[in-house]
Amino acid sequence: MQSNQSYAEYLRHTAVSTRVFPAASLEFFLLAQAQERRHRREMEQLAELARTFDWKLTRNYEKLLIAGNTLVISNRAKSILWVSNRFFSMTGYKPQEAIGRTPRFLQGPDTDPARLRQLSDDLAQAHLRSRPRPIRQQLINYRKGGTPYLCDIEIDPIWTKQGELTHFIAVEKEV
Repeated sequence: MQSNQSYAEYLRHTAVSTRVFPAASLEFFLLAQAQERRHRREMEQLAELARTFDWKLTRNYEKLLIAGNTLVISNRAKSILWVSNRFFSMTGYKPQEAIGRTPRFLQGPDTDPARLRQLSDDLAQAHLRSRPRPIRQQLINYRKGGTPYLCDIEIDPIWTKQGELTHFIAVEKEV
């Protein structure tokens, strides 16, 4: 291939094989394999956290991850302990940049204070009763670069098998 020739032109003038793009097919296959390994690792990490903290999980988080949701696990003080891989693509923040912080770092000038107060009140009340349904809210959050996005959030209070509220799992999706 000459340096002034595009790849498409090269393919038109060269008989590569009966399959038009074997390299692209291999790339798609390898990408799918990498995504499957990443998904398995995420599920293993989530299972390990559940064992470590003795959680009684009532929701199918694997199904939610497959559906494209982002998971964020925080403790009762709302410090982030773990985020799923999709957190980076949704927010632009690497897991290391989020862990140890509260989700407030994602909020900005257009985040509705009334919705934040309601969410905070709901989380504060979560320990008083076992909630059969998640705490729901829609917030305007901000990516690392400062661009806003609308985030649909469902937060599950997580109880141990002994009935103690210890963590929250937020299921988030950009709207």
